[in-house]
Amino acid sequence: MKKVIFTILTMTFLSTTGFSQFKVGAGVNTLFDGGYFGLSAKGHYTINEQFAGQASFTYFFEDFSAWNLDLDVHYNGFQIGDLEGFRLTPFAGLNVFRTSVSIGAITSGDTDLNLNIGMNGTVPITDSLDLYVEPKFIFGDGSTFGIAAGVYF
Repeated sequence: MKKVIFTILTMTFLSTTGFSQFKVGAGVNTLFDGGYFGLSAKGHYTINEQFAGQASFTYFFEDFSAWNLDLDVHYNGFQIGDLEGFRLTPFAGLNVFRTSVSIGAITSGDTDLNLNIGMNGTVPITDSLDLYVEPKFIFGDGSTFGIAAGVYF
């Protein structure tokens, strides 16, 4: 947990020191297969006019340890209608989903490597705050549908 907090603070520092191509986000994430619900932290880096990379980490609130890591590539080629600032970006990437249970000295866990495919919709709220909604399909051993929502700073 200390590493997650350090990462979030580092991303926040970098996003406020002139790195206009880099932004951080925070939000919620739910996976419908199994009813997982958790908090997410995101780092979004615009590579060029067409592509961006995004890494996100979600910790799920369960009776056992559960988290996922998403590493995605976004295609920034869509502008929708006359809604200025609204962006719709398809993405694809990797999803690592980890669960583990500890009972006394015995620990058991499982890690699934999956494929993400989804859309990210972003709407500016203020000059420095954007709202995002991100529905996605996760394909692989841990196949499911999920929705993430939150803000980019």
